[in-house]
Amino acid sequence: MKRHQRYFFILLVLCFGFEFEALAAKKDFKGLFGSYRREKFTENEGNRNDFGFDLLLSTLLPVTSVAKSAQDSSLTFSPLNYSTFFNVEASLWFSLGYHWAIYANVGKYSYESRKKNDSSTDALPVFHQFEFDAIPAIVGVRYRLSQDDIVPYISLGIGMAYVHRKGFTEGAITNATGYAAEEEYKTVACGHGAVGIEFFFAPKAGLRVETSAYYMNLPERTTEPGGTIGNRPKIQFQSNVWSLRYASGIFFLF
Repeated sequence: MKRHQRYFFILLVLCFGFEFEALAAKKDFKGLFGSYRREKFTENEGNRNDFGFDLLLSTLLPVTSVAKSAQDSSLTFSPLNYSTFFNVEASLWFSLGYHWAIYANVGKYSYESRKKNDSSTDALPVFHQFEFDAIPAIVGVRYRLSQDDIVPYISLGIGMAYVHRKGFTEGAITNATGYAAEEEYKTVACGHGAVGIEFFFAPKAGLRVETSAYYMNLPERTTEPGGTIGNRPKIQFQSNVWSLRYASGIFFLF
């Protein structure tokens, strides 16, 4: 009798083991005591209507000249050394039906460039220098292409930028302060068209990466730092500046 009970117990254990293996296969267990893999889980908890906030660091890579200079009154202008804009940006946005969103973006952009004279004398400054600061404010619309964890999107925005441009020379005594400068303050139109992705690392937070063609409707202006006395360098502020913009940062949904 005991022998029969032992055989029955062994058979019961084997049956239970086979049943558990079949259950594990259906539930996608990794081994008998492995971890359970969910079939699908998305952390994108974007709703039809959400408020969002972005904080981005960006760089503008000019594809047209930002400033040129001429060695003297011959007016043979050549671009100042290539440089890039380094920026910080913040945005507020509101989604409409999830896929569409309207946004407002503000930023602080800065740029510097300089070039040494081909030859210099005591009468001529050693360096031609240029500085550019802008505070753009843009409103636009964004279209999100999916509802997955990684969300590609396209956007288009237009606005205005408050711009400060400064051209100056340095290295020789050109006035009481040791340098001469000409400055300009203007408010101009600006805009961009962008493509990018949102990557959710939490239900209501993620990373944003985007690139865009960026335009500032600037006028051209030729300056003469230090005045017209002597054969001094000339600095030309360039018009219609186009740049390739790259931006990345974090965003939050509320």
